[in-house]
Amino acid sequence: MSRATGAAAAAGALFGAGLALSGMTDARRVLGFLDIAGDFDPTLVWVLGAALLVSAVGQRWVLRRAQPWFAVRFQLP
Repeated sequence: MSRATGAAAAAGALFGAGLALSGMTDARRVLGFLDIAGDFDPTLVWVLGAALLVSAVGQRWVLRRAQPWFAVRFQLP
C-alpha cells in the first residue's frame, strides 16, 4: 500500500468515525433533517458547521506548507 493510499484510508476512517460519533449513521436523524415541514431535526446543521470549521482551519494550515506530503505540488481548483 502506498503512502497516499494509506492517507486516504486514514481520512476515510476518521470521516466514518466522525459520522458514527455524531449519530449521523442513524437514518431517522438524517431523514429528520430533510423533513423541513414535519419533524425537523437540526442536529445535522451543527455537524456540518463543525466539519466546515475544521476543514477551513485545516486548509489554511496545509496551504502554509511549501509542498504537500504526498505530491510534488498542490493542485487547487
